[in-house]
Parts: sequence; C-alpha cells; structure tokens
Amino acid sequence: MGTVHMEQETAGHEREARVLRERALLEEMRSLSPGEARAMLRLLHRTVEKRTEEEEERARKVSVSMPESLVDAVRERAGRGEFSRYISEAVATRLERERLIELNLLLEEEYGPVSEEYLAEAEAAWPDAD
Repeated sequence: MGTVHMEQETAGHEREARVLRERALLEEMRSLSPGEARAMLRLLHRTVEKRTEEEEERARKVSVSMPESLVDAVRERAGRGEFSRYISEAVATRLERERLIELNLLLEEEYGPVSEEYLAEAEAAWPDAD
C-alpha cells in the first residue's frame, strides 16, 4: 500500500473517530442540565479557540536535536523544503491529542465515563483502533 494511500486512510479513520466521539458527546449532553451543557460547550469552545490561535501564530526558528534516523525519515517523507512544516504538524497533532485526553479526563470526572453502548459502537466501527 502506498504511503499517500495509508496517510489518507489514517486521516479518514481519524475523521470518522472524531465524528463518532462528537456524536457520543452530543448524546451525553442531552442528559445534562442547561447550565451543565453550557459549561461543557464553553470548555470545548476555548479548546477550539486555543487551537485556532496556535495555527495562526507566526513561525519562529528554533533548534531541535533529533536522532539522525528520524531526521532522515522526515526528510524522505516531507520532501524538499517541507521539513519544518512536517515537524510542526506532528507537534500540533501531539498537542491536540494531549488536550483531548485532558478534556476527556475532565469530562469523565464531571459526568462519568462514556457509556458501554457508545464504546461498543466505536469499537465495532474501528476494530483496528488502539
């Protein structure tokens, strides 16, 4: 399977997983009081705003030490002149995942875990997901 196809397939799975998470979150929100739902939406809105601000931020040159094998792999995949963009996207993805984990922990603390029904639906839709 080609690299581009694998990346497109991964992106498709990530989009589908995001949609399913959003649908599950909306379903859970239906059981909340109006005040609780507004608070959750404010938290989600702040998360999206923060991400947008980070994406619009101007680039700054930094020095990063990396193992040579990673540098070579990134150069091979990113192509000429795209090294910084590739690394920036990887870091942005990592930060987004960490923020989602933090948000999930906050939501579970406040509202309890996602129901087994929704988890089973997600696992059935993406059996290979970690």
